Amino acid sequence: MMQQSVQLTGISSFGSDWANRMGNPWIVRKITDHVLFSAQPGPWMLVERDHFQRWVNLSADRNFLISWVGWLNR
Repeated sequence: MMQQSVQLTGISSFGSDWANRMGNPWIVRKITDHVLFSAQPGPWMLVERDHFQRWVNLSADRNFLISWVGWLNR
């Protein structure tokens, strides 16, 4: 199955440490305009790697720069 993937690059201290520890690439699971845990406008993207999931804000994430990698065959 082909799946869209992204790379997360840390732009804060937390983001850099987290990205180095968790690795890349990440599989895109969902994109939505709103999430219940934040009032920050979206779009938001749910990404997954090794059964771990994380939401990132596509327009203004304070911890990560999101780069589209392409398609993965999984």
